[in-house]
Amino acid sequence: MSEVDIYSELVNTLNKDFSLDETNLPAKDDIEFIRVYLVEKIKELMARDYGRFINNLYRIDVDEKKVSEIMYDRNKSAIPARLADLIIERQLLRIKTRMMYRNGKL
Repeated sequence: MSEVDIYSELVNTLNKDFSLDETNLPAKDDIEFIRVYLVEKIKELMARDYGRFINNLYRIDVDEKKVSEIMYDRNKSAIPARLADLIIERQLLRIKTRMMYRNGKL
């Protein structure tokens, strides 16, 4: 699977996990665009429906210890970006694991 395919899969996964509108993430091969969009979505969800956001983190299975460290960071403005990085990292790991499983490497 190519890098473009991985980004496409990442966008599909984020769309599903965060109930995003697919038209909002058209640049499927631009990880920075995906990250910037996700940061904004995280800010929005945290302000509007914090419980749902935390539920999404649980469902995505991000490391709870890392989330706690981020949430208690003194630099509150950096929290959404750090959470976005954590989510992207976890989703990419899941995608690559699925790809390896499909290809019989696991």
